[in-house]
Amino acid sequence: MENYIIYNANILTFGDKLQNIRKGALYIGRGTILDFGEEKEIMSKHSSVEEKIDAKGKLVMPGYIDMHNHLYSSFFQNVPLKTKGINKHSDFMNKFWWELTGKLSSDGIYYSAVKGIINSIKAGVTTIFNLHSSPNCIEDSLYDLSEAFEELAMRGVLAYEISNRTSDADAKKMLKANAEFAQQNKDNPLISGMIGIYNANEVSDDVLRTISKFTAKTDIGLMIHLSESEEEEEESVAKYKKYCIDRLFDIGLLNDKTLLVTANYVDETDIDIIKESGAGVVLTPSSTAYKGFDMAPLATLFENKIHIGFGSDGIYPSIAGEAAFAYKMIRKDRQEYNFENNEISKIITSSNYKLANKFVSKSIGEIKLGAAADIIMVDYLPEHEITSENLNTQLLFGIIPSRVSTTIINGNIVMNNYEMVGIDEHELNAKYLEFASELKG
Repeated sequence: MENYIIYNANILTFGDKLQNIRKGALYIGRGTILDFGEEKEIMSKHSSVEEKIDAKGKLVMPGYIDMHNHLYSSFFQNVPLKTKGINKHSDFMNKFWWELTGKLSSDGIYYSAVKGIINSIKAGVTTIFNLHSSPNCIEDSLYDLSEAFEELAMRGVLAYEISNRTSDADAKKMLKANAEFAQQNKDNPLISGMIGIYNANEVSDDVLRTISKFTAKTDIGLMIHLSESEEEEEESVAKYKKYCIDRLFDIGLLNDKTLLVTANYVDETDIDIIKESGAGVVLTPSSTAYKGFDMAPLATLFENKIHIGFGSDGIYPSIAGEAAFAYKMIRKDRQEYNFENNEISKIITSSNYKLANKFVSKSIGEIKLGAAADIIMVDYLPEHEITSENLNTQLLFGIIPSRVSTTIINGNIVMNNYEMVGIDEHELNAKYLEFASELKG
């Protein structure tokens, strides 16, 4: 459908000027929110529009944004974890995780992305920031990924995980492939590119300097893990005589187009540097818990007005689930009842999309005129109007636990009434079985 109206909708706009229009409608055309407001007004103004969708009173709101995923891991969940000889995070990455990333073929990359994207759509995610790794399949891997994104109409920001881990020659190939992809997709309305690094310890100073020159020249952003584990800093000091964040800052890779993922063990000095640089922080609560780490100091990051987002880190497809998990982690550490207690709603409805909008070609994460029609319908019927005062509890105990019935990306209805549109999931599952078998052995 090129143009259509969604009516009988309980609209929740998100954004700094939150609106809840209990009996509302949206006029969507060419992938854009062209108008929205009270149902009577919208239906009258656009009476010539033939296509109409009844939201049946459901909550209509912006789709969730996954600020950090690893779609290559979509086939990893059912691979038995090798625990022998794994005593720390670097053991886990070297003896389990990286071994798996090296086994996927071009088709394996494509179908693992398809599986992950579909699971994300079902969870109401409309944009995925994806950091990819496949050292045995470098040159075309981002194009294999983008094919999956475009065929499933998912909005994506894609980067390759550049590393000297396998060889210096591979690092050059990774950087070349990543840089070319990012430049070629600068004007793509659905797919954007960034430069990717797993963490600074994985990359030489020479490669970091080359990346710094490239990002400064092109204004293309960087996504990188920072302070995920305590041993990361110990390794950096031993290897480079500097903390990771100081290496990045000195080489010129910290700025407002940098996404720092996890930041679990940043201290006040690190936070001062992040604040000065304008970089954003992406929290990955379920992955952090899965690996047994502490979560980033959320309250201190907020106090310093650092933009924060949520990412799945390739563990769960649901950003709503990440938000719920983060709340549980916060409450476990802060059991008093007199703190503001609204960090989660700030991230989901404001901070997350402001961070994301630095890297996409069209405004997302907010229902407003001219924004991308990236919206979801949530099967939640609140008894009270949603306001800024009750938003946090409405999200945590009402919206987030509720099922997403419909997902719309760039105006395309990709899931309708809990069913994927134009997708035979049973047929796809046969492909998953075929290419997941690459991980055996």
